[in-house]
Amino acid sequence: MAAKNKARPDWWILLAAFSLLAVGLIMVFSSSLYVASYEYGDAFFYLRTQCIAAALGLVGMFFAYHISLPTLRKLTWPFSLLALLLLIFMVTSTNITSIGGTTRYLRLGNYGFQPSELCKLVLPMFMAKLLSDNQPRIKEFKSVFLPAVIAVIMTSVLIVAQRDLSSGVVVACTGFIMMFCAGIRGLYLVATMGVGVGLGAVAIIMEPYRLERVFSWLNPWSDPSAAGFQIVQSLLALGNGGLSGVGLGAGGSKWYYLPERHNDFIFSVLGEELGFIGAVFVILLFMLLLWRCLMAAVHAEDNFASLLALGLTSSLGVQTLINLGVVTGLLPVTGVTLPFISYGGSSLLVSLIAVGLLLNISRLSKIP
Repeated sequence: MAAKNKARPDWWILLAAFSLLAVGLIMVFSSSLYVASYEYGDAFFYLRTQCIAAALGLVGMFFAYHISLPTLRKLTWPFSLLALLLLIFMVTSTNITSIGGTTRYLRLGNYGFQPSELCKLVLPMFMAKLLSDNQPRIKEFKSVFLPAVIAVIMTSVLIVAQRDLSSGVVVACTGFIMMFCAGIRGLYLVATMGVGVGLGAVAIIMEPYRLERVFSWLNPWSDPSAAGFQIVQSLLALGNGGLSGVGLGAGGSKWYYLPERHNDFIFSVLGEELGFIGAVFVILLFMLLLWRCLMAAVHAEDNFASLLALGLTSSLGVQTLINLGVVTGLLPVTGVTLPFISYGGSSLLVSLIAVGLLLNISRLSKIP
């Protein structure tokens, strides 16, 4: 049975991920063709860039699938150090170009990469190694909880310092879920939650635009042409889709009515063009992916693999929930992409590598 499992990954994970990737490429083109034509004179500009990221991501997925978990475990510390140095560089360097009011992009020629996205891979690796290596002492404060919570808080704070609150929240939630499932003492987790909420409130209060987003979220229709414009246009696009949508490519929200149409709010365009049926189909694909990934985590061969799969799944799940919550008005507007669907090379690359690792773990798991 073991040899059979090692030869067979969970094909449901691969099917769900590839289906989401296909939907994403279609929707990136549909939502961006007009703005790409206007801004670059090339309707395929954003699609071509996303396809390059997808190709790189598939290469990364291939290597992530074939790397041995003992080797990955040994590489945890070098990867963690690299991610930390990159975050510190992003915060301290004066040569980082501000894009959209944030300093989260490290420019590599004509392309940009977000080190904060790398942390969605590296932090689960670090936490999985730390928590699995210290499983017999998992209830201890000094040897387990303290280094774990310091790693999570330090990573989140460095990301938020780049004016990227949403990614900081994703990373913090991922670390918290991993600590909870590993068996960290409940009292410590409650204190961690309190500290996290407090730091989040401070981050919101310190930036006026974040406070404005919170107020506009509470009542977007009070100022639909300014503070509430983004969420109002998102809801109008979703409502316009009805049951079956207006047709692929026929949506009107992408004609400069809906900001970030091919990025954070691409699900609104999807809902308008493919309707309630298309939106539910995509949500079901996410549910299938996350369910099978959780099954891989539950049935993994050891604690490291189990916790790593849990962390990667949590990161994808939290990011998905935040994005869907934002576009439907359930959460304040924040800049987080929808995995596999939104335009964004860093997000797509990291998501596909995460799938490769999850497939790697699944083939070593006895999933029913």
